[in-house]
Amino acid sequence: MIKINLIIILIISNLFEIAISSPVDGNYPAGGLYFGVSSNFLLSESEKFTQYIQNELLSMELPDQSGDSDGVQYSFTYFKLALNLQDFFYAQLGPGIFQMGWDTITFNLQWDYEICVKKVVKLCESGTITVYTASGQSVSLGTNLDVLFNTSNAKIEATTTVMPFEEGALVASVHCTDSVCLIPINDIVSEVSSQFVSQVNSAVTKAINDKAPSIEQMFTPTKQIPITMDSGNQYWIDLEGCLVEANYSSNSPSTITAAINGGIILENTDGSYIYPTQTPSYIPYDSQMESFTSDYCVTITGYFIESLLDAVLVPEFPMTIEPSQIPQSSPIQLNTSSDFFSGIAPNLTSTYPNVGIQVNLMSPIIPKVTINSSAIILTGFEISSTFLVLTDDNAIPVFNVLFIIDAEISSIVYTDGISVFSLNSTLISVTPNVTITDSTVGSIDASGFAQLIEMIQSIIKIPSITYPVPSKYSITNVKSQLGDQIIQLTFDLVENTSKISKNLKKSVKLN
Repeated sequence: MIKINLIIILIISNLFEIAISSPVDGNYPAGGLYFGVSSNFLLSESEKFTQYIQNELLSMELPDQSGDSDGVQYSFTYFKLALNLQDFFYAQLGPGIFQMGWDTITFNLQWDYEICVKKVVKLCESGTITVYTASGQSVSLGTNLDVLFNTSNAKIEATTTVMPFEEGALVASVHCTDSVCLIPINDIVSEVSSQFVSQVNSAVTKAINDKAPSIEQMFTPTKQIPITMDSGNQYWIDLEGCLVEANYSSNSPSTITAAINGGIILENTDGSYIYPTQTPSYIPYDSQMESFTSDYCVTITGYFIESLLDAVLVPEFPMTIEPSQIPQSSPIQLNTSSDFFSGIAPNLTSTYPNVGIQVNLMSPIIPKVTINSSAIILTGFEISSTFLVLTDDNAIPVFNVLFIIDAEISSIVYTDGISVFSLNSTLISVTPNVTITDSTVGSIDASGFAQLIEMIQSIIKIPSITYPVPSKYSITNVKSQLGDQIIQLTFDLVENTSKISKNLKKSVKLN
């Protein structure tokens, strides 16, 4: 039995497991899957990241300092820091290079000081120094990132962090607690402030690099998908691709899309891999992938379905159908004296009366998949077959048939509660073109094989697929539609940090 699993929502299972070769600003490659993350969602995630960096900076150790500068001895102690990062941004500077940071930084750095100058007599004073950002002045911080994901390596590395600011953006205030305060300390304050800026830059670079391994390990070149076949083969999806920043966006940060190959890779039981015979060729319009308002948008092109059919069907062939495999309820039985074969091949019945027929199916030519607003269309599914009569001695070939089939499929996506996607696909129509290519038993009525197509159709199953979202998330606001050469699924994904009431089962028809 052939089982065709059109799992067009499998990519949702691990949302960030995408292998990236190099980011491309505004240029989408051809692919089978495009996974978009909206600017609104990225903005929410940037707030979490901002809090992480801010906490790292506030927890960094600011050690006491002491020294001698031009005969002035100083001691700085009890450093206290208040800091706020605002207006997160990121930008793509080139292939594999991003910059991220904050356009607005405010901080207040305070410490106690004691300074002594020895000239004729030793003069000392002490008090508190405060360095802070001036109101209305521009202080920002940016980090350059090298981003590389390919078949063998995953790397995210913060290389440099800078905190540029205009003259006058930082203000130093000295509060002397002694009765006499005459020692000039401006140069020393500037030096300490410069050291602080350098410490912040180093701390941000380190904090990002400390976080990088946990992100890198989520990126894989391939991911196994849950297709179960009698053959025992395993199936993987090719997740190599690139990050693309939106061409336009009314928000900052911009929408980012992971454009991935999306082909299905077959792993044989012997451990060898077979990659798709097709290659992606269609590129959706920018507006199709960038104008969504949900958190996520999954865009599927025909190549994904073609390669899925290729991986699932081709290994099942060549295939042999025996008379015993046909249900008794079937209107067509594999016997030379059945009503079907008596009608389309009378010479077959008279030459080999009441014997079984075996059908050998050769490896098929996978159909071309196109998509419109009403259906998924399969064109040119081609398969050759040989019909053999089963005599007492052996199986004798009697005629060959070439089937070229077009079909239309309708799919409905279900959301069961808040944590499961499921997919029902229905074969709407089948249009066969049948040719008798060779016969040893005279004329065969090819038009009668339209009924045989119905028999083959009865053993091709498109079962309902149920697939869970990762347990830490819940899905909401699921919408799906067929469009110009694409299937598109949009939804929100909520991290389960609080109790969420379950929804009733809903069906969303692709339309």
